[in-house]
Amino acid sequence: MNHDDAVWNIMGQTFCSFKVKTKDNTVRFCRNPYNVTGLCQRGVCPLANGQYATIIEHEDELYLYIKTAERAHLPRRQWEKVKLDSSFPKALEQIDEELEWWDQKLVIKIKARLLRLKQYLMRKRKMMMEPEVKYVSVNKRQEDKLLRREVKAEAAARIELEIEKELLDRLRKGTYDSVINYNKAAFEKLLDEEELQDEELEELEEDEEYPDFVMDEEEDEEEAEVAQNGKEKNSEKVRRRDKLLIEEEVEHEAPKRARREELDW
Repeated sequence: MNHDDAVWNIMGQTFCSFKVKTKDNTVRFCRNPYNVTGLCQRGVCPLANGQYATIIEHEDELYLYIKTAERAHLPRRQWEKVKLDSSFPKALEQIDEELEWWDQKLVIKIKARLLRLKQYLMRKRKMMMEPEVKYVSVNKRQEDKLLRREVKAEAAARIELEIEKELLDRLRKGTYDSVINYNKAAFEKLLDEEELQDEELEELEEDEEYPDFVMDEEEDEEEAEVAQNGKEKNSEKVRRRDKLLIEEEVEHEAPKRARREELDW
């Protein structure tokens, strides 16, 4: 069986591979994964204590590791592993049951380590749920080269279109009649069909941009009734005017002059 004081006098005072010293040598840290607090101290050293316990996280699960002096001669079976519940209060109850007769100072440190690991797992899950941001390096020279190529390609496309238009105009004018043997009527027909297709496409685009307004049947009927009523009113007005004109003519008719023979003197 190991002697705890002898182990601490050798490893704690002289040399230990897990010990990390600071510049002022006031605080010493421990890199042993089984250390409860992470400090190089006599009460929390996992090598200098035959009776020891700690909390270990493995694949997002927490386990209580218990070391007993009776199994010190079997390093493979030295640590007993107990899986803790995901609920924090139940995990505390498990620790109290497993370490019922242990030193309460060590039990409090184990519970504090459990709390820190729980908080660490919560932050880890929260960060995994957040969207991942990927930073991609950009080669400025390559980007500039691609932009220059795009400009050149656009210029070349414009030149090709201009050349095509010029050749078509020359074919229409008959510049190459003596050089090229082709059916002029078929060529003109093909050009007319292409022009018609372009015009139809333009009309379809205009129809999509400005759709025709179609009135409802009820509105058409109402307009027809209004137009008919207007015609009837106009006809009545014309009749009234005719009557008024006839009456005026009758009233203002000049009296006929009587002949001298008809007058009785």
